[in-house]
Amino acid sequence: MTDQVSTPRPSKGNRPQYFDDPNMDQMHAMIIALATEVSVLTDRFDTIERVLEDKGSVTRAEIEAWEADAPASDERHAKRDQLIKRLFRTVRESRTVLEGHE
Repeated sequence: MTDQVSTPRPSKGNRPQYFDDPNMDQMHAMIIALATEVSVLTDRFDTIERVLEDKGSVTRAEIEAWEADAPASDERHAKRDQLIKRLFRTVRESRTVLEGHE
């Protein structure tokens, strides 16, 4: 077994550029990647908490096998929506100001 971390293969072709400064596009991509990881970790913690609450102990196999029911799924979606709203709050506020809807 190796201790190297594998990363996704680089995509072919040009990435879309949203900002005048390409460094801003890179920063944007990093922030979105981190937000994705935070969301995945939040769901995993939620799974661990729910299994512990039900059984009092947890194994890795139980975590991997657990599936969210409708209420848990709805709660996760709401938390994810709140994370996205917090991440993009300043963008939304700036757009509102630019559109003159202060």
